[in-house]
Amino acid sequence: MSTPALPDLLVMQVWLHVGWAVVLAGGSAALLAHGAVPLTLRRAVAVVMGLWALMPGDMSAAYWLGLAFQAPSAMGALVWAAMGWRALRPARGHHHVAAATAPYRWEVGLVVCGIVLGWALLLDTFAQLPVALYERGFDRPALGVLIVVAMLPLLQEGSVRRATAWLAPAAVALFVLLRLPTGNVFDAVLDPWLWGALHAVGVRWAYQRWRTRPQPAA
Repeated sequence: MSTPALPDLLVMQVWLHVGWAVVLAGGSAALLAHGAVPLTLRRAVAVVMGLWALMPGDMSAAYWLGLAFQAPSAMGALVWAAMGWRALRPARGHHHVAAATAPYRWEVGLVVCGIVLGWALLLDTFAQLPVALYERGFDRPALGVLIVVAMLPLLQEGSVRRATAWLAPAAVALFVLLRLPTGNVFDAVLDPWLWGALHAVGVRWAYQRWRTRPQPAA
């Protein structure tokens, strides 16, 4: 096997802080939005959390989060950025009602793929798979497969007008250009925080589907 292409050390250090700044700012804003916290306070908290991650040395949240979880995935950072952007925008009428509607098929597909991939990587960590899955993330075939999976949502009619449809292609493109965060494509599209969030989204969608299922006739 050829030597894997790794990101530049300086790029990795910059991403560690910038990536966690985006995750903390976007994640905190999204969580506060669910609690009906005023917009001004949401923005203030997001700024503080982002700046905390950008601080140098062990004063930075990114330093301690990096020790525990390494750097966030490109996909995770983009997802939390999108959620934070939505949470920090002023409410416009029924703008947020769409969030409660049924998800697109490609959205369900990507969530299921992320959950399954995460479980597979977890089993690989404990050497419970017949092949070393994580090591395949340094090879071109794995990148090719993920490029195809990332582009599939754009084939559904109307998807190109949804910003969320571009998150996976953007994450893969960032990996191709800068090899972030580790040079392994699996780390670019999934991380523990994002994996946990995908489970929560899947459970919520399943519950919504169960609540809206047709009731049997009496």
